[in-house]
Amino acid sequence: MAFTSENFTRIVKEKGFSNQLLLDELEKRGISLTLDTVKSYRRKKNFAIPSPKVMEALSDILNVSIDELMQNEKSYPVKMIPVLGTASCGSPDINHLQDARLVPYHGEFWHDKLYCVIANGDSMAPEIEDGDEVICDPTVTPKNGDIVHYKLYGESAIKVFFEDEDAYIVQFIPYNSNENFKTKTVRKDSDEYEDLDISVVVAINKLKFTNRKARLRLIGRG
Repeated sequence: MAFTSENFTRIVKEKGFSNQLLLDELEKRGISLTLDTVKSYRRKKNFAIPSPKVMEALSDILNVSIDELMQNEKSYPVKMIPVLGTASCGSPDINHLQDARLVPYHGEFWHDKLYCVIANGDSMAPEIEDGDEVICDPTVTPKNGDIVHYKLYGESAIKVFFEDEDAYIVQFIPYNSNENFKTKTVRKDSDEYEDLDISVVVAINKLKFTNRKARLRLIGRG
């Protein structure tokens, strides 16, 4: 059994809950999340996986067993994905290939080319927070709007992919720019483009569900 956004969305709809109502019920149980985090459990692509504590609370709120919450018409075994290191999400990221370990992944997209990077920074918040495990697929051709992990001349970062065919460029755009972390533009007829490695993000293991920085940003104090 594995958590999937499709199964979770089906149960939520059957029980008549909105995302906001789920958020309110979680708050009553002492679990502080953002609305975007709750929405991320229901995305068809790049969905987030609730922590065991959140899963238990959702089971209580929806009045279903954890087994039912984890059920799926298709059964996907848990596979271990190698962590290649970290990827910048706004913070300096120099030694991005020194975190040798494995993380779990369970879903329909598994194959032996998948890998994981650990997000470093909050430029992709609230979808990806500092410390989240980001599962990447280097075999998928990115489309406009996909979140991608790219590597170029030692730079390792996570941003949103955009290709402008008329201008003959590709761009990598962060949600939240800062002085050192801006939109990266690469011409398709340049040497840079030839050396560019791009992988599409297919899943995110959320680790920091009580992220203080995210909540402060949402109330305008971050």
